[in-house]
Amino acid sequence: MKQETLIIIGGGDAGMTTASWARRRKPSMNIIVFEKTNLISHAPCGLPYYIEGLFDDENLLAAYKAEEFEKERNVNVKINHEVTDIDFDNRIIYTVNDGKVYKYEYDYLVLATGSKPKKINYDNESRIFYVHHPAFARDVRDKIMKLNKIAIIGGGILGIEMAEALAKNKKQVILIHKHSYLLNKILDEDMAYYINNMVSKDLLVKLNEETLEINEGGRIVITNKNRYEVDGTIVAIGVMPNTELVMKNNFIGETKAIKTDEYMRTYMKDVYAVGDVAESKNIITGKPDWQPFAPVAGKMGFTAGNHIGGVYYKFPGLVGTAITKYNDYFIAKTGLTESEAIKNGFKTMSTIVRSKTRARYYPGGKDIIIKLIADEVSQKIIGAQIIGGEEVLGRIDMIALAIMKSNTLYDLFYLEHAYMPAISRSWDPVILAARSLMTGFK
Repeated sequence: MKQETLIIIGGGDAGMTTASWARRRKPSMNIIVFEKTNLISHAPCGLPYYIEGLFDDENLLAAYKAEEFEKERNVNVKINHEVTDIDFDNRIIYTVNDGKVYKYEYDYLVLATGSKPKKINYDNESRIFYVHHPAFARDVRDKIMKLNKIAIIGGGILGIEMAEALAKNKKQVILIHKHSYLLNKILDEDMAYYINNMVSKDLLVKLNEETLEINEGGRIVITNKNRYEVDGTIVAIGVMPNTELVMKNNFIGETKAIKTDEYMRTYMKDVYAVGDVAESKNIITGKPDWQPFAPVAGKMGFTAGNHIGGVYYKFPGLVGTAITKYNDYFIAKTGLTESEAIKNGFKTMSTIVRSKTRARYYPGGKDIIIKLIADEVSQKIIGAQIIGGEEVLGRIDMIALAIMKSNTLYDLFYLEHAYMPAISRSWDPVILAARSLMTGFK
């Protein structure tokens, strides 16, 4: 009997998780992972903290070295191999390594090519930086730390995290954002008000300015309103699915990522897509959605690896949960923002509750602000945003599960939550928000 071969293109979290679970389910399968860089199982989310200087070993950004993964999981990992073409009809991939072209046959193929940074018009990239892949972390950090005045283009999660990292290193930072408020993809304007004020105290924030081009290798930034002279520029305007290998085929969905079903299968037999390159559906709207975050990527890989191995877990879809921080405050979102909900046809009801994270007599309590959003017709919870000094993660995850399970305000209010004065209140801020919407009283 012919040995089956699984080929995975991309050695990030999604690709390596796929390999791990396929190996568990099919111990005799031939599994090969192709990674363009020299790092696998990498964690791009840690890059701002590495650049800030919280740790110095860039190898910590990768969970495994290729040889360790091969030894522990019996998976053939080929680093520094770029896949250049795929012959889907004959189930063959072509790779380049050290200038030589190789071809490999597969029975199953998993596309885990991740995402790539969006770019802005520029003359050359000598002092333009894209903080995206850990393989280039040390080079990027070394170059940035030699500069003093730095422009950051984009006020999303990466832009905010890099602004904090550079400010803590005493850099002069100009944060340029084309929208009217920061973190506009995860916050509504009434919640972003607090973040705008917080960030503006530390650095120069320029809102409602769209960057048109970057000249002199990153030293000149031209927007629709101003011209800035800096020592270098970090571009953090978002990412896009890395779909170059399949653009000639019918893989692409509405979000410009690869369309998949609940088992992460594409339209082509025995071809899967996972991670930042894969499109799924939004549980709330039922529409195609794309959320390039690590927890999603890993679970997509888990789903695909098990399916290839004959165990059929279904990927349920996305609710859009994210968290970041700025200085002492954590900022989180799940579900739809209110503006997104309205665009999707929901009649919304929302409330903002301000509270403390601990009992009033217990020292060290932090401020916490919660915005809860529900559908007025069904009373189902459809979104939340939290800004607070502690215990933000647990609360946003609790609401994420409530949204995933189509819970109503009644369900959330009557949730039997834990209480301890050192870390919570008997009337938890989330419960207060649910009560406020359910009764009309704060």
